[in-house]
Amino acid sequence: MSRNPKGSTGEDAHDRLSIAANSHVYHGHRDPMAPVGEEVTVTVDGDPLDRRYDLLSASPSGFEYGYGGSGPAQLAVAILAHAYDDEFATEYHQQFKREVVASLSDGWTLTKSDLDEWRAEVVGDA
Repeated sequence: MSRNPKGSTGEDAHDRLSIAANSHVYHGHRDPMAPVGEEVTVTVDGDPLDRRYDLLSASPSGFEYGYGGSGPAQLAVAILAHAYDDEFATEYHQQFKREVVASLSDGWTLTKSDLDEWRAEVVGDA
């Protein structure tokens, strides 16, 4: 997923502010010294990301990333539900897990633009 440098798309300052207001930043970090189930912290715009157990109850120990298991599936559904909607999240979370979450490493960051780019490749819209 590539990101354009600020302002490289030709939009004016008002458009950039509008885009920024509608953009989210997802960040993940692992603390190996944390208690079981609390090792991985994922935030969106600095706030904890809801685990969305109402959509998928794959990982009672919480989020994970960097491989293709149940913790990464929980993270995938949570990110997609936050960025889009519940229906999209439940339909595409396994593919998102395989193509994106499984390759994340500690200290990762994803933006809504990154997600939109992935979604456009998968379903042809964003």
